[in-house]
Amino acid sequence: MRGTRRCPGHPCRPSAPVLAFAALIPALLAAGGAEAAGPAWQTLERDGVTLRYTPADSATAAAVLDAAGSGRKSVEAFFGKPFPKPFVVSVFPGRAELTDFWREEWKAPGFTPECWMVASGSAGTLSLLSPRAFSTEACDHDPSDARATRLLLAHELVHVYHSQVSPSADFDLEEIAWFAEGLATFASGQLDAGRLGRAREAVARGQGPKRLSEAWSGKERYGFAGSLVAYLDGRFGRATTVALLAETTAAGVLGRLGVSEEQLLDGWRRFLAAGGAR
Repeated sequence: MRGTRRCPGHPCRPSAPVLAFAALIPALLAAGGAEAAGPAWQTLERDGVTLRYTPADSATAAAVLDAAGSGRKSVEAFFGKPFPKPFVVSVFPGRAELTDFWREEWKAPGFTPECWMVASGSAGTLSLLSPRAFSTEACDHDPSDARATRLLLAHELVHVYHSQVSPSADFDLEEIAWFAEGLATFASGQLDAGRLGRAREAVARGQGPKRLSEAWSGKERYGFAGSLVAYLDGRFGRATTVALLAETTAAGVLGRLGVSEEQLLDGWRRFLAAGGAR
């Protein structure tokens, strides 16, 4: 989940421009942010990652820090540059604490997350429900699947990196959600054979997106959006993929690629039909 104003795939944000996450970075770093209001928070630092957690997660904090450190390295390797700004990873001990944090930071006091919503990444912080609580306070997440948790953290760290370099102060990329989410899916390693295969089968049945704006929607949205970015990364090169971080509109993305929407989608469909091999 990323810090943008949209609902599909992530916690719903209010539509008004109130999510200026970048403006929250100083408070998050200096005072620990809203989540660190109490005295119980503890801190670990390693491999350029600062982790905040409560005593309830003392036994799991090191594993989360290791996963976050691994994710940081993989994200920096993908983009070819280090994170431009510091950030923190805050592990919340329970659903109530995480929900309170999201409500305050998103200025959405009535927000109620769906059970599968366990993490969100913005320029200054990656907020995470403790994996210890996945089995009791979340769905679709297996606390024993260390690889899935590592990829989840990497996905959110892509959003952290993207939001740090985006010219949009509030990381409002609603118009190109397919690119932001596809990039996080592809760069994190979440675009596995299963997701790619299901996306290919859906497109072959005529059930794929007809517009770029439809790519981040439906049950196979991770496969659709992730494979779209995999296609353009292979077709236009990694340098172009990195350059697209500066775009905030569909017109900007297509203009930088030098193709029309239909040309991009046609090339992607052929890419999938050929097996999705780069």
